[in-house]
Amino acid sequence: MMKLMRMVVTARRIVLITALLFVSASSAFAYPNFLEDFRRDPFRRASVDGCQTCHMSAAGGDARNPFGQAFERNGTKITALLRAQFPDRFNYPTVSGAGGIVFHFSDPGSKQMVVENGGMRMLVDLEAKTVDGNAAAPRAAAAAATTAPASQKSADVRVDPYAREGAFFGAQVVNLPNGKPMKKGGVDFSIQHRFSQAISDAGFGGGFGFDSSATVAYGVRVGLTNRLNVGFMRSNLSKTIELSSMLSVVRQSASSPVTLAVRGGVDGKSNFHEKYSPFLQPIVTRTFADRVSFTASPTFAFNTRDEASFLPANFRFGVEHNGTVALGLGAGVRVLRSTSIVGEYIPRLWGFQGEIKDRPGVSMGLEKSTYRHTFELVVTRQIPMTTAQYAVQGDDYFKIGFNIYRKIR
Repeated sequence: MMKLMRMVVTARRIVLITALLFVSASSAFAYPNFLEDFRRDPFRRASVDGCQTCHMSAAGGDARNPFGQAFERNGTKITALLRAQFPDRFNYPTVSGAGGIVFHFSDPGSKQMVVENGGMRMLVDLEAKTVDGNAAAPRAAAAAATTAPASQKSADVRVDPYAREGAFFGAQVVNLPNGKPMKKGGVDFSIQHRFSQAISDAGFGGGFGFDSSATVAYGVRVGLTNRLNVGFMRSNLSKTIELSSMLSVVRQSASSPVTLAVRGGVDGKSNFHEKYSPFLQPIVTRTFADRVSFTASPTFAFNTRDEASFLPANFRFGVEHNGTVALGLGAGVRVLRSTSIVGEYIPRLWGFQGEIKDRPGVSMGLEKSTYRHTFELVVTRQIPMTTAQYAVQGDDYFKIGFNIYRKIR
């Protein structure tokens, strides 16, 4: 009997020790390498530790807090600029200068520093002699830049290279492209809805049109290089598939007063089995003080006339032409750091101008950007969302809709 009791006690001890080892191992594996990287950082604050460094809760595994989001956007690397953005997590030397300028010596290797002025931060690489990646120019050239017109100074523009283009956050103003490039390997997904009932007819009882049926479009863009991306979109309007590509020619900077891109592609109805309508769009975008942006996107669309239409000629505008030239104009004002009000106007200048109604396209949107997402509430007089279709047709009544852009990588 005593022997049996000793065996039971021994078994209990083994189970207890095994459980303790399992819990310890689980705790050890719960800490990712990212947290260890943070702990090893020479400038990290000792008071900051645990999963809450990057997550919303101390347990971790949930949504990331602003630091965690910025850390992921930064390629999970801790840099001098990231430290300067989060002084609550890092402790490093700073010096305040005249005019409210703050110098952040946040690089342990003393090869970089961050200069902050008016809430804006610039990364100065002392070894490479660059500021935010822009190489230093000879003194004569720098002096010439200071005497250039204000519209040509780089201080007029501060854009995050792949998050937005001035006041524009998504890939489009509403329908028009805004010229925002994609980085190599980047993938964007979009969902667009246009509800069929006019806002004025639906009223509050009809959810201002949200209760009505919708024309929808789904699309994806992939960055092949930092300058070239390709896109795919499908709309249930005539089951149209759009294939497109955009080349970023130049980005607005000290050496270029505008962002310039060229976009081209083709629409094909019935799941790309009939009526192919090629299009070409040069895109010119100009941003002022990183707050106000304007874009012009003339659209040259071909084979836009519906040859199978049975409508009489007086209901088909510009029917003698089988192509359309439309002038796309867009504007945006960034009212908050991640919120913009945008609008676009698409009059047709020449060619086929649609059926039943001859109206220019008019759309407005309210954009709100969060981490990897942009949501845009839209009020529009255009139902089509593929390029060759929206270049042609407008409407009399405003309808409600939305665009959602999701950055996958």
